[in-house]
Amino acid sequence: MPPVAKGLTSAPSTSGSVGKQAWLLTLPVEFAIIMSSAWDAYTIMEGPIQLPGDAPMDYMTHSLFGVAAYAAQDKSKLDVKTKIALLATSVGANIIPDIDIQWATKTNDSYLIYHRGITHSFLMAPVWAGLFALLAFLLVRAKGKRFFLTALAGVLLHIVSDWTNPWGTGLLEPFTSRRYVSGFIPNKGYVFWCFAAAIAVLLPFFRMPKQRLRVLRGFWALSAFYVLFQLGHASYLYADLKAQGYEHVAIRADRWPGGFSYYAKKGGEIVEGRSDLRGRQPSGIVQEYRTDPVDLDPLMENPSARALILFAPFVGTQDLGDSVRLFDPRFAGRRGFLDIVVPKPNPSSN
Repeated sequence: MPPVAKGLTSAPSTSGSVGKQAWLLTLPVEFAIIMSSAWDAYTIMEGPIQLPGDAPMDYMTHSLFGVAAYAAQDKSKLDVKTKIALLATSVGANIIPDIDIQWATKTNDSYLIYHRGITHSFLMAPVWAGLFALLAFLLVRAKGKRFFLTALAGVLLHIVSDWTNPWGTGLLEPFTSRRYVSGFIPNKGYVFWCFAAAIAVLLPFFRMPKQRLRVLRGFWALSAFYVLFQLGHASYLYADLKAQGYEHVAIRADRWPGGFSYYAKKGGEIVEGRSDLRGRQPSGIVQEYRTDPVDLDPLMENPSARALILFAPFVGTQDLGDSVRLFDPRFAGRRGFLDIVVPKPNPSSN
């Protein structure tokens, strides 16, 4: 072997291999983001996944939040096995509340009552988190608070994000079956998927782990800005309608930022209106509904009526003689089990 010239020798560099290894370990995250985006694009073209009664389901966005929560963490000191377990914990915790789909889709009534019920309660959040932390310990001997806190954050993120959209959730189950709803974020998370797609496009241009971590955390910065923008618009709209004397107000966000439909009740009148910052549709009242005074307490004996009364922020009622029309103004005429006609209770049976 020819001699090596003095001064030209050097110790083998490990920084390149370490950097390459760190970069490769982020590939599952990028792959998950890209493939999930492709799946969501497919569902947009083919039509959304449907449940009985044409009710919306968007578990893919919850999965995205799980991937994004994992990606935003500093995992430089974790081995591959622990990283995989942490990713599974984050995604699993973000979708586990929707396990109630397994028993909530038998009928339209049970869907309104049982979906987003006890599994979506704040009371269950530490229970779910504890189960995931226990699984992590049993499977990979992971110790410490990281897995519990990651799972707790995932479950709470699911619960709160469901509260922000028009479908609402049972935050205080089992103490009350009431559904709490705000409506300033749409059911379908297309805006969040756009943020994820932008992050996925940017990632290949950054190879250093710290740079990539900052880019991945950018998803949450964009999401926070979007949520605050929607919340500000919704708060202004709500306060304005209450100042006009409306007793009950509900809002429903458009799929894209800047637009809301609102529903407000005052006396025997319910109005539906628009507030559009984009100027695509004129703002103001677009439709009115007649509502009659009806005692709702006797109607609670009817399963369909009870489910609707507990689900909706407020209901419209119309006296049809021998029957009563009940409807959630936000979905009137759009979904059958949210616009129903039930027989009047027999007074002699009370």
